[in-house]
Amino acid sequence: MILIVDDSTTNQVLLEAILQEEGYETVTAFGAKEALKLVEKNKPRLILLDLLMPDISGFDFLKELKGDINTSYIPVIVVSAVGSRENIEMCMQYGAADFFSKPIDIGLFVSKVKQTMLGEI
Repeated sequence: MILIVDDSTTNQVLLEAILQEEGYETVTAFGAKEALKLVEKNKPRLILLDLLMPDISGFDFLKELKGDINTSYIPVIVVSAVGSRENIEMCMQYGAADFFSKPIDIGLFVSKVKQTMLGEI
């Protein structure tokens, strides 16, 4: 199961459609608080994370997730419109598996998701 964390319904629907077309089961969360509850309950195999969200930023979510021994193993691919070099480097330092700037290259994105789900990162 792949958890999509994004406060935009449009982005959630797009990512869900792409992933479900590839046969993946998805769950969505509109923010980090909701996502943390879903992670605890469902233990997703992959998290797709937006950075700019209300309440708790994607950066803080990533730090919290990777700082907890019970969830640190879950790979996170950041999918964000704020793809500055500093943001990408910060995400990688916090433990992200990869970073995709919006709008995403769908073919490359699907390939990376498949690699990550197979543990080939």
